[in-house]
Amino acid sequence: MDINELFGTGKAYGQNRVGSGQTGQVAGSGRDAKSARTTGASDTVTLSGNAKLFSQAVRDAQNAPEVRVERVAELKAQVESGEYQPDSHKIAEKMLLAEIDLLS
Repeated sequence: MDINELFGTGKAYGQNRVGSGQTGQVAGSGRDAKSARTTGASDTVTLSGNAKLFSQAVRDAQNAPEVRVERVAELKAQVESGEYQPDSHKIAEKMLLAEIDLLS
């Protein structure tokens, strides 16, 4: 099965998608699009507080150092020597707190 069109738009799948750095176009006839451009009408997007918080978290994570080399070496040495004993209660507590944060 070969899908060349999406919903009869005449465009191959993905051609009508707006991606990073691209500008969306006004849907409809060419006359409507021209009218929107000349009258200054435009679409707007408003992000919720949670969306803004998520966006900031993503930016912070991307700017954070990828690996704490000293900590990784320390943990690796503990695992190899058999000294590493994770606290299962602490791990379970952190997992539950993370779930509670997601639900609230």
